[in-house]
Amino acid sequence: MPIIIACTHSKPNPPELPKSFELRATKMENSTDNSFHIYMTTFNENSPRSVLYPKFKGIPDSLSKIRKYILCLDDVQAVFQAYKAGIINKNDYINYLRKHVQDTIQCTPSYVKTFLIFVTGISKKGTKYCLIDTNNNFDLSDDQPFVLSEKNLDIISHKVLFERFINGKIQSDSTWIALREIKKTDFLMMRFCEQTLATFTFDTLQYKLLVYPENGIGVNYTDEVSFELSDTVQHTKQVFGNDQYAKLKNLYYKVTCNADGRTIYLKLDTNALVKGSTQVNMPAIPFKTVTLKGDSIVFPKTYKGKYVLLDFWSTSCPHCIDDIRNTYKNLYNKYAGDKFEIVGIADDPKIKVEKFVSQNMIKWTMIPAPKSSIQELYKIDSYPALYLIDPNGLIIAKGKELSKEKIYEVFEKYLGNK
Repeated sequence: MPIIIACTHSKPNPPELPKSFELRATKMENSTDNSFHIYMTTFNENSPRSVLYPKFKGIPDSLSKIRKYILCLDDVQAVFQAYKAGIINKNDYINYLRKHVQDTIQCTPSYVKTFLIFVTGISKKGTKYCLIDTNNNFDLSDDQPFVLSEKNLDIISHKVLFERFINGKIQSDSTWIALREIKKTDFLMMRFCEQTLATFTFDTLQYKLLVYPENGIGVNYTDEVSFELSDTVQHTKQVFGNDQYAKLKNLYYKVTCNADGRTIYLKLDTNALVKGSTQVNMPAIPFKTVTLKGDSIVFPKTYKGKYVLLDFWSTSCPHCIDDIRNTYKNLYNKYAGDKFEIVGIADDPKIKVEKFVSQNMIKWTMIPAPKSSIQELYKIDSYPALYLIDPNGLIIAKGKELSKEKIYEVFEKYLGNK
């Protein structure tokens, strides 16, 4: 009896993808952004707050017209350690925390060098110099002066050391800062030039993830922070903020990071497309509300098939009013119809919105929603805040992309031939 030997080829099961994972990132210098958003004023040694800051020495005798600057990287820690050291009283300590709605759970009573120190001065030849306490020893005698000028078009960054209390320990850290002079004043413009980088493999595809505080305004990665995710094959880039989504293959992971940006957390969310987000290429966050005219709407479902400009604004915001009168009216007159609508979310009571709409002859949808959950859903902290939604309910542009200098170009791109 013949023996038949056969091979069976079974399709291997795909690898199980993780529901959550962590990445370790490396901090590095970032000099790609040349914007400056921090205005430094001279240190007032007579201010009540001056007791919080360290004394320092080593200013060269060869410089005159000395101006001192101190930047605290963690105000809550500075206040807490000053209180614990008996430098400020309990009432001042409590009043500060109430004013800034902060907690000290992440603070230590030990002294943390959470300060950046620099000074400017004029040489005998009239040249303006700056010294930075780069090694964080509160002594400028071992730091090299450099010429400070407003004419420097290229960012020249300087590495500086500081301390932070993180993961239950005081840890040494570093960052890079750039400074510019504002001519004929004692003000300085400053920015941080740092980012962290993580690389990883997900389901055989390699990714690169950059993380940086937005606009170079600090070293804290848990507030206004941006993520840039790209793969090494298609080189498509995803840009999103803290607690928003990274798309890996066809899965959506919510992304957060710790305070120093060196540990990044990704957690799978199978309901991401239902929940929506405020990031580009994600569905807009849904909400139910009633318009100024009394109509009930479910956003963005009510406007399916239309482009929608979602405008968060307030009658107390001059820029909002100017944009409504001089930009959005023009756009509405040009594009309104079956394919386009504007939905305004006003942080004002109904009577104020009615008056504004009547006086300005506004024809589009307005929603009076003072301090409502809608602003909370979209995490609105300033006005105006704009989102352009496509006919399928996806966000296709937002924020600076929709400034009055760029909005007409964006609308021509998406609605020009509609």
